[in-house]
Amino acid sequence: MMQLSKSSSGEEIKKYFSAILKLAKASEEYPVNLDEVWMLVYERRDDAVRALKRDFIENEDFTAYRKDAVPENQSFNPNPKIEYDLSLSCLEYFIVKKVRSVFEVYRKVFHKAPEIAKQIKSATIKDKIVVADWLTGFLNLNESSKLTLAKTIADPLGLPTPDYTPSKGVLKSAGELLKENECTVSAQAFNQKMIEKGFMVERSRQSSNGGTKKFKSITGEGLNFGENQVNPNNPKSTQPLYYEDKFIELLVVLQLKQIA
Repeated sequence: MMQLSKSSSGEEIKKYFSAILKLAKASEEYPVNLDEVWMLVYERRDDAVRALKRDFIENEDFTAYRKDAVPENQSFNPNPKIEYDLSLSCLEYFIVKKVRSVFEVYRKVFHKAPEIAKQIKSATIKDKIVVADWLTGFLNLNESSKLTLAKTIADPLGLPTPDYTPSKGVLKSAGELLKENECTVSAQAFNQKMIEKGFMVERSRQSSNGGTKKFKSITGEGLNFGENQVNPNNPKSTQPLYYEDKFIELLVVLQLKQIA
């Protein structure tokens, strides 16, 4: 796979994202290696690694593993390199959305053909409606994700659907908002507090290798502070996002931030 940089052309970036899309469609959960993309945003690799660990969740947003190439004439590697592989959703929020020109290319490659359509393509219209109705309730999907589901049913029939849904506020990941509000709590600790408060539940789905993959979903009173968006890396799971203007209030409710 090629490496991208701030000097990469739009065509080079498009070619890279197209290759990533093929891996994602082949059920590769972490198709992006950090060393291929960190140069788009960060000056140094270690800065990118620190930001990744701070704002995202290992084994959910990314995986880390040793690359133990043993130097010649040595029995072990004293300084093994740690590799990081990212999910599509992690790539989008960690790298892509930080560079407008890159996001425009990403959007054209990924957002024009939602993976959800593939999941219910062969079902009857009645089956599709039943599944869509169940998914929106079970996963507490936000309006944008409901519209995406509706389009997969209505568009092939030539039925009109809205182009967008009204926004209730700016939505961001917990990692982003914790950083912006200078809260030193990790995203993992934040999620645990949400679960303890009854604002979040942990669900599971079958992974591509036959095992079980866990994911988080906002529920109950937690929906006053955020929404569940279909995970772009896998439409069978959700990605919790939070309202920017209500996040401080949420931190106070979770007793993660004192009122001055």
